Amino acid sequence: MFRRALAALAAIAGLAALPAEAQGPGWPPRDRQVRILVTYPPGGTSDFVARFLAQRLQEQTGQPFVVENRSGGGGVVGWTAAARAPADGTTFLLTDNSLATAPPLYPNLGFDILADFTPVSLLVDYPTVFVVPGNSEARSLRDFVDAARARGAEAGFYGSMGAGSSPHLYMEYLQDIASIRLTHVPYRGMGPAFADLLAGRVGLLIAAPPTVLGAVREGRARAIAIGTTGARIPALPDVPTAREQGFDFTYSFWYGVLAPRGLDPAIVGRMQEEVARFLATPEVQERFRQQGATTVGGDGPALRRVMEGELARWSEVIRVKGITLQN
Repeated sequence: MFRRALAALAAIAGLAALPAEAQGPGWPPRDRQVRILVTYPPGGTSDFVARFLAQRLQEQTGQPFVVENRSGGGGVVGWTAAARAPADGTTFLLTDNSLATAPPLYPNLGFDILADFTPVSLLVDYPTVFVVPGNSEARSLRDFVDAARARGAEAGFYGSMGAGSSPHLYMEYLQDIASIRLTHVPYRGMGPAFADLLAGRVGLLIAAPPTVLGAVREGRARAIAIGTTGARIPALPDVPTAREQGFDFTYSFWYGVLAPRGLDPAIVGRMQEEVARFLATPEVQERFRQQGATTVGGDGPALRRVMEGELARWSEVIRVKGITLQN
């Protein structure tokens, strides 16, 4: 990862040394702002990552970058808007891995996630955090599972940012390995879902750290496990991993940048360079590290490979478990 960052910075330095006329099309445009579309309302991790990125891109380029929240339909509203936007370098999409689970859930989606987008770059990978309300009796994931088993059919509710979203599918996996069954409550985004957890309307969420850290530190919510392939995270050092508690749960949330199909490769390359600069900045790396995240980076083909793998894996899960937009 460090070598990739150095290579990206070297490429940027080389580009800066070229004559202006050799640098391809002028981008970002001088007379228009660049939109970064997010498919969920403010308050979730996608929104945080997008605003952090937009702020830094504006500082790096001197041109305006704005975040536009296009929520609805479990992400479909925002994804569709991005797919149909002009491929002129003024619209990008910041999405999480829920995009890769959409096709098997929406037979008439209206676009092809592999054919109708230009993958630009992977950004960051966040561990999953299992969260309960602050007044919950569960002090650990093991406590929660044991109580859910004892209650049986009355085990309670869990929330997600939409049917078929990553948190929904991750909870389906947890229920399988833990031999419990909860009732799913889908929301329009992780922000609204977390608000209902704080109000006690749902008993468990799987979220990325930025969504929940403030409330956890204030005692309004409690983190009971971290889903990660590694160790505990700096942001929540006292919270044990799911594996420490006997659950082989290692799924995470990745975030990436895409553009409409047909974007000029020169603009794609320039955006990749600016993203690489963003990810190579020590302050950016430290901020993500404190949240337990890993800066990933990687070009369009790398993002496409991740999307293809996620699509294949979760399409099979959705088929076998019979998951629909109603459950």
